[in-house]
This record gives sequence, C-alpha cells and structure tokens, in this order.
Amino acid sequence: RIVTSYFVSSIGLTQSLDLRDSKVNPSRGLIFDNTLDFASSAIGSQIDFIRSTARFTYFQPIGREPKPGEPDRRTLLAFGARAGVIHSLSGANGVADIPIDERFFNGGSTTVRSFIERDLGPHDGDNPIGGEFFTVFNVEYTFPIYGELQGAAFFDAGNLLPSSEDPSFDDMRYAIGLGLRYKLPIGPIRLDYGYNPDRRAGEDVGAFQFSFGFAF
Repeated sequence: RIVTSYFVSSIGLTQSLDLRDSKVNPSRGLIFDNTLDFASSAIGSQIDFIRSTARFTYFQPIGREPKPGEPDRRTLLAFGARAGVIHSLSGANGVADIPIDERFFNGGSTTVRSFIERDLGPHDGDNPIGGEFFTVFNVEYTFPIYGELQGAAFFDAGNLLPSSEDPSFDDMRYAIGLGLRYKLPIGPIRLDYGYNPDRRAGEDVGAFQFSFGFAF
C-alpha cells in the first residue's frame, strides 16, 4: 500500500554529549548523540513505528597551537559515524508501511558525497524511495591555503537498506574527494567533489556538492 495522508503522534528521547570547542567552527573535541522515537495508535498515531539514530564525530587538530595573535595554521582530522533504523509495528508490508518522508535517505553534501542529494539506495524507476536502515562513515582532512580559505580531502562510506529486518554493512557505497572551505564566523562554506570508485550502471562518475556548515 502507499501511504499518502497520515497523522503521526510520537514520544521520544534525545541524549547528547557535546565536547567540541565550537559548535560552528570546531577545531577539537567530540560530539555524541542518539535519539529514540516511538509512534503508536495508543497515543493517537495512524502510523506505528519505532526509530533510533546515533551519531559520533571527533575532531583532532594536528600541529602547534598558535600563540596569541598568530594565525592558526594547524590542520584538522575529523572522523564521523552515523546510523539509524526505523521499524514498522503495524504489519508485514515492510518499508511500504512507513511513509516516504519518515524513511531514511543517503547521498548528498553531509553523507556520501559521490551521490547527489538522496540518490544513494533503493529507487522506484528514477525516484529514490528511502529505506529503513542506514550507515554513514566519514574521514576528512582539512588544511589551510590562504587566510580563511582551506582545502580538504575526504573519504565517505555508507549504505541504505530497504528493510530493518536485516541491518548490516551490506551494499556499502563510497566517495573519494577533494574540496574547498571558506571559514566564516557562523560556519564554513563548502565546495566538494566526490568521486564514485565503484560506479554501477546508470550512476554518475561523481557529484559536486555546495553547502554550508560542517559535513558531519
């Protein structure tokens, strides 16, 4: 069945540990957060599901810390990992029981950057339809070029599976890329190109990504 009109009522829990030195331009530290949501007809929802996500990101500067008044010429190594699962509690129709805007998507400027936004994973023809389980892993190295302009090299990996019944690291997709960053007081402007090293039939060689803020 295709769910086109529905009402969701849910209760949830969010936990977060943020030890970054800055929320908009972090240069060291880590952040960990996780969420748990439960939607049920018992609290008025027309869709029954349970959903959980988790994220971990770590920033490690490399080089000598600048003295007062000196420009910061350190490089930065960042690691990120994310995962999520949503499971229908209303029947045996799998992902069809979950409305499309409640499903997970992958691909784009903050996930696997060799795919355009939402394009990694299951499709119906040319249209991405999302899935019930995803993972994303990122490694990025940034370095100063001139003033507030920085270069970046990155590696991304991730998947998007249609069913929550068998979560795994199957069907992993990858991105290898380079980018530019311009640091602003409210966060960096980013231009990235991610190359798809295991391109399949009908897929692009890679994708350009233009965005604002940190990727993960």
